[in-house]
Amino acid sequence: MLNLDYICMKHAQQISRNERVLRKALGVLEEDGVYAMFLWLEKSKKNNSLEEKIRRELTDLLNDGELRELLGVDKFREDFDEFTEDLLKVASDLETLLLLKRILQRTLTYALYHAGID
Repeated sequence: MLNLDYICMKHAQQISRNERVLRKALGVLEEDGVYAMFLWLEKSKKNNSLEEKIRRELTDLLNDGELRELLGVDKFREDFDEFTEDLLKVASDLETLLLLKRILQRTLTYALYHAGID
């Protein structure tokens, strides 16, 4: 059995500890969905910005071997246009999309708790 909470904890510890950006990303995710959050992170990024770093770290989360299998994607690619194609595969199944959203919410929430203890 796959321990999703462990995967979320493991990756949350690696995510940037900027509380402002984490709260914004989590808010966009909860209000507007997975695609909107990744669009916001992509649009907000500047050269090596926190938003870009968080997007890369969340992509690493999604590329966790067992999680990738669960989501039905071979690999989430780094290029944003290709990444959105991969996200479309996940979004084609509502249950899988909702699972992905819960995983992202849990990971960002744990990352926020880490930001609060630094």
